[in-house]
Amino acid sequence: MCKRFIFLLLILNIVLSAAYSQRRMVAEWEPAYGTLIRWPLGIPGNLVAELASDDSLYVLVRNLGQQTQAISTFQSYGVNLDHCRFIIAPTYSHWTRDWGPHYVFDEAGLACIADPIFDGYPWVPGCNTSDDALVFDGGRGYEEDDAVNAILAAEFGLPLISLPIYLTGGNVMTDGSGYAVSTRQMLDENAPICDEACFMAVTADSLGLPHYFIAENPEVYGIQHIDCYAKILDEEKILVKQTPAWHAEYACVEALAQFLGNKVNCYGRKYEIIRIFCPSYSGNSLAAYTNSLIINKKVLVPLFGISADEEALDTYREAMPGYEVIGFTGSWYHYDALHCRTMGIFDPHMLVMRHKPPLHAVANLPVTLTAKIDDRSEAGLIPDLLRLFWREEGNMLWENLLLTPSTQTDTFYAVLPGFPPGTELEYYFSAADSSGRQERLPRTAPGGYYRLEVSNIMPGLEEISQRSYLRVSPVPAHDIVKIGYTPAVSGRLGMYIYNIHGQQVWNDEIYVNGNVPVSFQWHCENAPAGIYILKTSLNEEIKVVKIIKN
Repeated sequence: MCKRFIFLLLILNIVLSAAYSQRRMVAEWEPAYGTLIRWPLGIPGNLVAELASDDSLYVLVRNLGQQTQAISTFQSYGVNLDHCRFIIAPTYSHWTRDWGPHYVFDEAGLACIADPIFDGYPWVPGCNTSDDALVFDGGRGYEEDDAVNAILAAEFGLPLISLPIYLTGGNVMTDGSGYAVSTRQMLDENAPICDEACFMAVTADSLGLPHYFIAENPEVYGIQHIDCYAKILDEEKILVKQTPAWHAEYACVEALAQFLGNKVNCYGRKYEIIRIFCPSYSGNSLAAYTNSLIINKKVLVPLFGISADEEALDTYREAMPGYEVIGFTGSWYHYDALHCRTMGIFDPHMLVMRHKPPLHAVANLPVTLTAKIDDRSEAGLIPDLLRLFWREEGNMLWENLLLTPSTQTDTFYAVLPGFPPGTELEYYFSAADSSGRQERLPRTAPGGYYRLEVSNIMPGLEEISQRSYLRVSPVPAHDIVKIGYTPAVSGRLGMYIYNIHGQQVWNDEIYVNGNVPVSFQWHCENAPAGIYILKTSLNEEIKVVKIIKN
């Protein structure tokens, strides 16, 4: 397929659809029905049993004869067959991750399956090589698996988005908020049909990935898949392989960690990089601990029968509190392990929850905590079950508050009282809709929760966009508070003023254009003297300043 034809398809799609920012590719840790695997198996029997223990297991078989074989074998493994769903499809490899379905919510919020081109596995030179040319080592193979996604879309009753590009699943990670990471091999693989500009345009428009990071290839020679070197754990944390200093890939992997650590996440902050030590298990082959599967509230990790296995599990437990972390030995390789051979089948009617944790709270001032809650079932949220649970560190019992709808769509908040400096708060959100779905955020709460330190430090410039400017005068105020705001971006700007008890006493909301100043006035002559809090909200950016009224 020529580049000109791909661009014509892209332009047509843009004309017929809304802006790409409204689409959203699903992250691995979001609500899933279960896991997709293929028969004959590429995973051990105890892993099959685990995958079917609490969730659904979707098993691809080529015919009814294979289904009978699979059922017999699964029974010997102790697999819960009531949780198994067999789907007939002509598969030729067990790498469901690489050719399986990418889940995307479209402009209307409806779930779709994205189906890129799949044409096997070119092996190419990577780090520590001066050869910049794309080099294949012969036949690619396994291109027959390209037909599976159309069968799955029909099986699940979901629309199919045909992508005119390669997007091999093991070489793409996303956070569910428009950010993704691949190695340069992704661009090299697409080079014959779609250059970098074309690739970025297609993924932004069709998948809702306007922020796509391309890291240099970390392998000396191989398939260069990112999932054997790094893993996004949540919106702000990335797990990155750490190799022995003697290994040929040491410098390349360190460069990868530095590259990712310098990138800004969806909350406007640099990623937290967590290292996981991956020593050799056979010659120069390194353990691929990053090649794990997050499925609902579990993390399933490949083990290699070496002493570092337990340390790897502990690294996951510390980085992902509340998750059940389970290890599995198997026929794993440094370039092909547990993640490669499994893929999540997501809930198209999931209850989506998002929260940007504040860096800290200001002492003795009310604390406003906000969450986005979107019921993709469209069954309706249950107001009485939208709650913030919180406690001070050291307390065993959780207190809770009802969440209040804000002026922004699908956004809710609760206001905690002021706390003295040095207080450590712990909290999580809970929600439910009329379809019967219930979720918490973090998903593993109350085992996992957010932490918030209370200090005397007012929000610093690092928490505000460099182009944004908020000013309040006079200080102190008497009859009128004048508020000036220069927004960094366009969007709906909300202004809210609260008293010291967390009660809203004034608000205003308008649409603003980026870098165009706007002004507001709060006539406060009848308001009691004291301290008030001004909160501004623009898209994902929230600012808080103190107002003194005499």
